[in-house]
Amino acid sequence: MVSEKDFPSKPYAGFLLVAPRLKVMYCPTTKVACSSIKMLLAKAGATYDQSRVDRLISPHMARAQTIHELGVNGLTKLIDMKAAEIDEILNSPEWLRVYATRDPLSRAYSAWENRILSRAPGTPEKAIELCQDQILDGKINVSESFALFAKMIAEHTNEFMDDHHFLPQSHIVHPDKFNYNMVASVENPAEMQRLVDEVNRRAGTTLSLERHNVGFGIKLEQVCDQHTANRLQAVYATDYETFGFAKHEFAASIQPLVFGASETAMLLGLRASIERLQAVSLTARSLTGFRFGWRQIFKSIVRKLSFGRKYNDPQNLFW
Repeated sequence: MVSEKDFPSKPYAGFLLVAPRLKVMYCPTTKVACSSIKMLLAKAGATYDQSRVDRLISPHMARAQTIHELGVNGLTKLIDMKAAEIDEILNSPEWLRVYATRDPLSRAYSAWENRILSRAPGTPEKAIELCQDQILDGKINVSESFALFAKMIAEHTNEFMDDHHFLPQSHIVHPDKFNYNMVASVENPAEMQRLVDEVNRRAGTTLSLERHNVGFGIKLEQVCDQHTANRLQAVYATDYETFGFAKHEFAASIQPLVFGASETAMLLGLRASIERLQAVSLTARSLTGFRFGWRQIFKSIVRKLSFGRKYNDPQNLFW
């Protein structure tokens, strides 16, 4: 693993991934089509290993979400590479260095829907505590719940930022630190297609961008009034400054969006299923045992030192 002395920007490079065969460096940003882009790169670079999915013991809400596991997508962390390789990746005109962007309010809603409303695995407990459901006649008031989230993330910002789903995009991408040569906005289909075309050109494939995580189909305008928008725009001010996003106008007040009794029951059932999934995952980890755990740590260290040439097996996926 490269040292900070040889790679001064290492503290900002933790999210950067590399597809060596394609000569593509990609900075994935959560809730910005990152599942789709990782799948595209993994399939184009022939590193996607579906056989490992069933051996994972980390919890995932859907099979498509396993694409975020390095052992499944086969991509490489930039910080795991040698200094000379990193220098070439960051400076060579032959390399594509790309990231995607998304309107901050749309991304914030998507993150809230996934992490807070659905209770996805890994959501900080404190964030959930601060964002309790707003109930109307025994049913979840979605718009009021989202408004409470905006209030809480504005007043207790640090409690949310341990979860990179809530981090500003500028804090993930760091465009001032790395020499990117392509940016694609998810709101601009032509820019996203340009990325797909370039990856296909490099790989000699005809892949398309698969859509994942469609959510509940709720539009931002249904749950966001101007007061809520103002709070979130303040939280994500650096994104507006860095990427030049336009600020949109919202209604001063909106009609409450309230789930029906069946929708509320289904959501609560989904949450219960996710809790059981996390409990099973925790049990699986504990049953691996102390000696097995230390063996896995050793194998993981050797794998990193050998840059993936040794112990590149599915049992390492959860380390």
